[in-house]
Order: sequence, then structure tokens, then C-alpha cells
Amino acid sequence: MTIQQIQNLLQYLGYYTITVDGIWGQGSEQATRDFQKAEGLEADGDPGKLTQAALVDAVAKGRFKPQNITQPENGTSAEDDIWAESKYFVRAEFACPCGRCGGFPVEPAPALVRVSNQIREHFGRPMIPSSGVRCQAHNDELPGSVPNSRHVSGRALDFSIPGVPVADVLAYTRQLQTAGKLHYTYEMVGTGHVHIDVD
Repeated sequence: MTIQQIQNLLQYLGYYTITVDGIWGQGSEQATRDFQKAEGLEADGDPGKLTQAALVDAVAKGRFKPQNITQPENGTSAEDDIWAESKYFVRAEFACPCGRCGGFPVEPAPALVRVSNQIREHFGRPMIPSSGVRCQAHNDELPGSVPNSRHVSGRALDFSIPGVPVADVLAYTRQLQTAGKLHYTYEMVGTGHVHIDVD
């Protein structure tokens, strides 16, 4: 397994939160150590065969990073982590679905996660994300998407709320836009989905 592949898997699972660059450094070692601790392996930071096998198994079975593991490489802890704060969503719901980029070429913006929780709280019904983070390649494949889409920078979400008319959802998201909590919002005509994005 290459360093880049290891970084991609660690990133998908929520351990590695900096740029996937194929270079083994302190951030990669700390992410590996955190993963090893969570998996009950020797936490030496070395991605040997046992660790690589555990990574593949964790991805296959959806064992994402527990929220009580710190991330020293970016200075955050569980208390500061937007996913520890998030009441209704987990990181995986915002992942790019292309299957090639590891799901998170960028992290979802904390402001996007916060306002998504606010919308979900307001309607009191499940809110189903259909498109969050996109890698540039996946974004470019989608009909009607623009190259500088805010999805590519982790600042946009398309979603539906089953049982709530799109007009009602749009009316509320427009209130949030007026209040400065959203950059832009619109109905994705004919899909039953609403788009939101943040600055």
C-alpha cells in the first residue's frame, strides 16, 4: 500500500485531516497512531501490514474515528471538533461519493455543518444530504455543475427533508440567507432538493 493510499484511508475514517500528499510526516504518523489506539493495535505510528489490514477492514465495516481521540496535527480536540458538536450529522454523510478521492479532498466547513444542524432542528424531521463535499473530478462530471462550485471547497450541501414541502424548506433557508448564516440557497427544480452554501 502506498503512503497516499494509507493517507486516503485514514482521511476517509476521520483520522487524517490535512492534505493527502503522499509524503510521510508527523501528521501521517499521528493519524496512524490514533487509528492504532482505536483499533487496539500497538500505537507506534508505523503503518505496517497489521495496520494496513485493519485500515481496510475498518473502511469495509464503517468503523470511523471515535470522537474522543484528539488530532494534534491541526490543534483540535474532541471539544473543538465540529463532529463532536454536531447533533444530527456524522462526517460520512458529507463525503464525496465518487469512490476515487477517499471521500474528503477537503473537510466540510464548520459553518455548513452548524447551519445544517440548525435546519434539521427547525423542521424536526430527518434531513437527507444528497451531495456535500465533491472532489473536482466528480464535480466536473456532474451535469450542470460549475468548476468553482462551493461543493469543491466543502461549503455546499444539497439535501431533502422527506415530508416537508420544498417551498417550506426554501422559505426557511432564505430566512437564514437574509440573516447572514447562508451565502446562497435555491431549489433544485424537479428534484425535491434544496441547495445551501456558506461563505
